[in-house]
Amino acid sequence: MIRPWILRAVLFSVAASAATLGSAQLPFELDTSFRTLITQSNVNSIAILPDGDLLLSGLIRFSGDIGDRGTVKLSSSGARRTWYPYTYGGGKLTEWNGKYYVTGGQTVQRLDTSGALDPGFINLNLGPYFSSGQGGDYHIYPDGSVLFTGSHILTDSIRGFMGSHELVWFTNTGHLDTTAQHRNANGPIYEIEQQPDGKFLCSGWITQYDGQPCPHIFRVHPDGALDTTFQTDFTWGEANAFTTLPDGRILVSGSLKRTGLPDTLRMVRLMFNGDLDPTFNNDLDAPDVNYGNLLYLRHTLLPDGRIVLHGTFFQVDGEPRRGIAMLDANGQLLSSPFSGSGCGNYYDDFLEVNWHATFGMVPDAQGNWYIHGQYIGYDDGTTNDPQQRFVSRLYGLDVGVREVEEPLQLVLFPNPTNTHATVRWAKPGSYQLRLIDITGREVHRSAQNGTEAVLDLAGLPAGPYVIQITDETHRKWSRTLIVEP
Repeated sequence: MIRPWILRAVLFSVAASAATLGSAQLPFELDTSFRTLITQSNVNSIAILPDGDLLLSGLIRFSGDIGDRGTVKLSSSGARRTWYPYTYGGGKLTEWNGKYYVTGGQTVQRLDTSGALDPGFINLNLGPYFSSGQGGDYHIYPDGSVLFTGSHILTDSIRGFMGSHELVWFTNTGHLDTTAQHRNANGPIYEIEQQPDGKFLCSGWITQYDGQPCPHIFRVHPDGALDTTFQTDFTWGEANAFTTLPDGRILVSGSLKRTGLPDTLRMVRLMFNGDLDPTFNNDLDAPDVNYGNLLYLRHTLLPDGRIVLHGTFFQVDGEPRRGIAMLDANGQLLSSPFSGSGCGNYYDDFLEVNWHATFGMVPDAQGNWYIHGQYIGYDDGTTNDPQQRFVSRLYGLDVGVREVEEPLQLVLFPNPTNTHATVRWAKPGSYQLRLIDITGREVHRSAQNGTEAVLDLAGLPAGPYVIQITDETHRKWSRTLIVEP
């Protein structure tokens, strides 16, 4: 399995989310006020810092660089913080107590906000009994201790842990945890995700775990023992991302095949026991232009239940999509957003292929979303900006025009509601009122005079909506309304 974030390694201001005066934005539209000057190669992970700056991890270069930077700090406008040392990292970032764990060099490191290694966490290879091999995924516990996957060599003869191990525990100082029962498999484990009950979903190119037959997706107890109550029949491929839903079902994205079946499954939903959920679109097709259905797919679950699909695909279920797409809660492709030409090509001269991929997305404190991946240029169907590079900021749901004069002081009640909602404002005048659903579709428009409007919500699907008021000079104000079931 080729993993895009290691392909080369191994072979805001807050106000920026407001639109230009007189032009409203829709959810997930491109914010062109944010641009980076990254020239190559990919951004694998992003953390939003408390001051609004961005910490990026990947294989990153700017003009004039002669080598890749593992981590980079950007301002909220996308400008590079030139004082940041950029030395470590490359993979997944995880915040812990104001510090950041990151994978790099086939191990896990811990950085402070200056970009320096935290002296309280050693290089894993400097401790006794451990030598890193093929890096995988990791989990950080509340106390800062680490569960690291992949395939690594242990030499703890005192406790009997010798040879290759694929689930390895470390203390919050980076030393091998000599109280843990480290686990082994017959191949690397690449992905783990802790469930609410403390168990871990795992995936890797293995057929045995702790000496027992094991499929490519399996579950272990908190101590690493195989959970035999969870059974899947994936005998080929790898999951790239898991999400456990509140009802216990599990979203899985990646490239997988089931026993005896030729089709490659890219996005599935599993029942709590590992069976395929028949109410989900488990047959979704998202091929990559270079490698067909054999490469990379991840997902982000939105608060409203919709699913954003990330990867190197050029279409989804036969519809053109480049690197990013939106699915409904049951896995069906939605017509918007992300219905433009999507991510532009970045040519990787090392592999001699074109990529147009997002690898994930994260929200900031204002509800906007940063997408990141391996692309140059981005077209959301409304705005085409060829200067977007590897990271882009998209507007959140609660978008509108900055109030540059006296605020209208919208009052909205009751909220949430499922019957009617009253909108009030202090200044009399003539206004247009619009109600916009989460996909950006206008579901109501009316002319208003005076200082109040009452909206009948009967028949509207449950979910978040934007109420937008526009005056005669085209200034706009908005509030978010939650329609309950």
